[in-house]
Amino acid sequence: MNILEKAIDLFSPEWAYKRAVYRKAKREYEAAKVDRYTDTWMPITGDTENLEKGERQLIMARGRYLEKNSDVALGGVKLVVNNAVGTGIRPQARTDAESLNEKIEKAWEQWTQPENCDITGQQTFYEMQQMALRRKIVDGEAFVKKVSRKRDGIPFELQFISPDLLDTSLTYAPKTSNIIRSGIELDDYLKPLAYWIIKKSPDGYLTFDSDRYPADGILHLWTKEYPDQIRGISDLVTSMRRIKDTDDYIFAEQIAARIAASFAVFITNSIPPTRLGRQMDGNKKPLNNIAPGMVYELENGQSIQTANPSRNPSQIEGFVNVEQRITARGQGLSYEAFTGDYSKSSFSAARQGQTQDMKTYVGVQKWVVSHFCKPVYESFMDAAVMSGALVIRDYWSNREKYLACDWIAPGWDWIDPQKEASADIMKLKNAGMTLSDWCASRGKDWRTQLKQMAVEKAEAESLGLKLSIHTPETVQAAEANHSENDDKETENGE
Repeated sequence: MNILEKAIDLFSPEWAYKRAVYRKAKREYEAAKVDRYTDTWMPITGDTENLEKGERQLIMARGRYLEKNSDVALGGVKLVVNNAVGTGIRPQARTDAESLNEKIEKAWEQWTQPENCDITGQQTFYEMQQMALRRKIVDGEAFVKKVSRKRDGIPFELQFISPDLLDTSLTYAPKTSNIIRSGIELDDYLKPLAYWIIKKSPDGYLTFDSDRYPADGILHLWTKEYPDQIRGISDLVTSMRRIKDTDDYIFAEQIAARIAASFAVFITNSIPPTRLGRQMDGNKKPLNNIAPGMVYELENGQSIQTANPSRNPSQIEGFVNVEQRITARGQGLSYEAFTGDYSKSSFSAARQGQTQDMKTYVGVQKWVVSHFCKPVYESFMDAAVMSGALVIRDYWSNREKYLACDWIAPGWDWIDPQKEASADIMKLKNAGMTLSDWCASRGKDWRTQLKQMAVEKAEAESLGLKLSIHTPETVQAAEANHSENDDKETENGE
């Protein structure tokens, strides 16, 4: 109690009591206490971009380092990319005319080839989906420029731009005096108006001169987590230290194991040599190495000493297990999926983990569709109509109608396919699921599925075959019952 508190207590004990109660109430939250255990834990708060911009490049560089050098980090990134995007998230046109839907999808598949969609001519659109997601996870963001230039086919291409090329040195835009923060020109509501990108020559050198690209021509792929945030941070940020520590620990254990496996032999002389070197006669040679079953006669006065480092059993498995469980949780994945280790999991635990993993993958798929696939598809349709590759006379007056589209993402195999198949059949029979829903969950196009089934049925019938897969179960049951009755009548001589 300080002098002021003592004085108040002397003249007004009631007031002093209320002040003491108030002070105690202010520290009702344990997280707000400052004592000798937490006096070094004093984080700061403020504008998100001002806090993050000084650390973004370092975090990005460390994420790329782990991506290139850590099996744990690379495996986690590939796990999400392979399950969320896989072979590609594909569109299924949903206009009123089926013939137009087929034309749109055919034009789209042709455009997705490397020579048509990628300005470098090196990636299909589905490979670009993988790279967009991978760069977003590791770098925290990705930038894709929509390019329209005169050429054969649909005049629309995509160009990836590294986040490193945003000009962070600018503060105000020329002429308009709009504020530029971390390379992004903003309005008063923090809405991007343009991106300022540094020019880079083909030989890899920066020109230190930047160009302004309107925001509607750039896709900024990132996840916004704070109201005043304008750029992204690596998804690995909370796991980087743990992944690096795990890798360093494993490396140290490898070195220790190599040292423990070493065996050395030293030859000592009890008789001092009379001169430098040692005279050899006959076939005698100095002992340089040892081999199984070797017999070697030493010189007079020589003896052998050995060095055999010992090492106590390590707890590496337990340490790595705990670290990877925490890392997996930080990335929204189950330990089993993240490590590929199902040896300690029961069926129900593995099934529950897979269910949670699927929720993570579905969320990522929706992000890819909303922020990358859908904007690209809309620009593709605009370019296709303007170039005449697609002839839709009322397109501009009914644009939303012709942009209607479903996105089919790759599906997943279940732990027990038989149980899942039975459940799906029950849902289909009871209208709990449509064929379109089922095909979409498996990454298939329902139209393609029906057409292929029709082709197979016609081919089977042309060969005089009647396959049960082409006959409803009710018909099969009736035919079986009819056949059974015929057999009974034959046995009775009727």
